[in-house]
Amino acid sequence: RPRVVFVLGGPGSGKGTHCTKLCQEFNGILHLSAGDLLRQEKESGSKDGAMIEQYMKEGKIIPVQLTARLLLRAIESKKDHHSLFLVDGFPRDAKN
Repeated sequence: RPRVVFVLGGPGSGKGTHCTKLCQEFNGILHLSAGDLLRQEKESGSKDGAMIEQYMKEGKIIPVQLTARLLLRAIESKKDHHSLFLVDGFPRDAKN
C-alpha cells in the first residue's frame, strides 16, 4: 500500500524544490504536483481537460473530486515502482 505525504505551504514557499531534493536523495519517492497533473489533463483533450481549461480561464479552483481522481490515477499507475508519494498543490484550501 503506497504512503502519501501532502506537502503544504504558501505559493513560492519552496514545496516543489524540497520535493525535488527529497526525490533525489531517497529512492522510492515520487513527487506529484497537482498543478502539473491538471495541466497534463487539460492538454490531453479529454472531457475533464476541457472542464479544467474552463475553470482555469475563469480563475476558479478545480473541483476537489477531479483533482483527487487525477492524483489517485497517478499513484495507482506508479505504485509498483514507488513506496512514497509527495503531493504538492493539494488540497487548495481548508474546505478539502
